Amino acid sequence: MIIEKQFEDFFALNWLTEFLVGHKGAICGGCFKNIFNGEKVKDIDVFFRSEADWEHAVRYFDTMTKGYDFDDKEEEEYYFYYENDNVKAYKHIQTGVVVELCRKIFGSAREIIDSFDFTITKFALCKEEVADEEGETRIETKIYCDDKFFEHLHLKRTVIDNKIPFPMGTFERMLRYAKYGYYPCRETKMKLINAIREMDESEVELSENLYNGAD
Repeated sequence: MIIEKQFEDFFALNWLTEFLVGHKGAICGGCFKNIFNGEKVKDIDVFFRSEADWEHAVRYFDTMTKGYDFDDKEEEEYYFYYENDNVKAYKHIQTGVVVELCRKIFGSAREIIDSFDFTITKFALCKEEVADEEGETRIETKIYCDDKFFEHLHLKRTVIDNKIPFPMGTFERMLRYAKYGYYPCRETKMKLINAIREMDESEVELSENLYNGAD
C-alpha cells in the first residue's frame, strides 16, 4: 500500500530537491534504496504526469546544459548524457549524478511507484500544489512510499505486492538484485513463477522489451 510520509523527517533527502527545480516531475525508484543504505547515488529517475510535462522538463534541462546557444541561458549545470526512446538523460556537472527524464510511463507519483514491481523501489519525492482551508495554494515537498519499504529494505527482500505486468522483466531484475544481496520471499517467487508459466513465447519477448526503463 502506498502511504505519505513527512519530508521534514528525512534530512538525508534534502540534497535531492535541487533536481526538482524547473519541472513538474517526481523522483522515483532505486536511488532511495542507495541513499538509505549510505551508498553513492549514480543516477536518479524522474517521471511525469504527461508527455507535455516531460517535454517541458526537457526544455528546462536543455537550457541548463553546456553548449546551449541562447544568449539568456543561465550558468551551465549539466552535460547532455544520452537519449533513447524511453529516456533523455543529463549529467550534473558538480555532483556527477545522471538525471534520467523518463517517458516510458506517465501518472502521478503515487501511480508511478504503485506500478513498480518490488516494494524496495516504491519511493517517490515530488513537489505538489496543495490548498488550505481558505483556498490559498502553496507548493509542498511530498514523499510517497510503500508501507513496507523500510522493512523490506532492512531485510534485503525483493517483494512483489501487486500485479506483475511484465514478468520476464521482473525476473531479470530479480536476478540483478540478487547480485547485491537482495532475495525474494517465497510468496514472491511463487507469484513470479506462476506469472511466467502463464505466458506464451510472444508474451515473453514483449514482457522483456516493455519493462525496460520503467524504473
